[in-house]
Amino acid sequence: MTFYLTPFIFIFLSILYFYIPFGYLDYYKTLLTISTFLFSIFTGFFISRQGSRYSDIRDRITEFDGIMSSLYRQTRHLGKEAQEKIKKIIEKHYKQILKNQAWDYNFTHKSTTLTDVHNLLEKTVGEKKLPSLGHAAINRIMAGLLILQQIRKSMIALHKERIPQFQWILLYFLAAVLFLSLSMMPTQGLVYASLLKGAFASSIIFVFVLLKKFDRLDFFEKTIGEESAQDILDIFSGKK
Repeated sequence: MTFYLTPFIFIFLSILYFYIPFGYLDYYKTLLTISTFLFSIFTGFFISRQGSRYSDIRDRITEFDGIMSSLYRQTRHLGKEAQEKIKKIIEKHYKQILKNQAWDYNFTHKSTTLTDVHNLLEKTVGEKKLPSLGHAAINRIMAGLLILQQIRKSMIALHKERIPQFQWILLYFLAAVLFLSLSMMPTQGLVYASLLKGAFASSIIFVFVLLKKFDRLDFFEKTIGEESAQDILDIFSGKK
């Protein structure tokens, strides 16, 4: 919500700085320089780290979905009935994502997808002797399930890797000092200077909005999650 309010915040602050003086202190330039330097370093580091975390999650989702699609294709070597059963298991997994509009639903809630696939293989194969192609398919499916489990554990760890509360407090403190130092700049009656100061002050708020989105993992959520889930279901329906 704050993201969409940013233009209005910019206009409000620019008008505020144009008409209302916030005082003038000789040392505001020093405070502004120091606070800008520290704020940019810390926010740059956190945005970079969260962006890297976001990329790691996107890559793991792609790998996870690719293996799930491969499991479905491999089970055709175990019979049509087995393929239909694993199709229902995988569909249930991805329909939960689309239903709740949350790409991380199966990582933040109890999921039996991998267990259900294991149980299906046990019931389908058991002690049966398979032809060489079926045996190779089972080996690939079991290897895929092992990788899926590793990805799941990695995803859960990445999902919990949030910015600690202490670091948020530090950022809030630096932002407050920067905002106050910026407000001390004399711009009353100066249109261009008021606009620049308003833009700078608004960008401080926007940085926090960006960090929050990265921290909550809802930045381009539909792109990395729901569209990937829909792609798998499209494969099952024959659209792809």
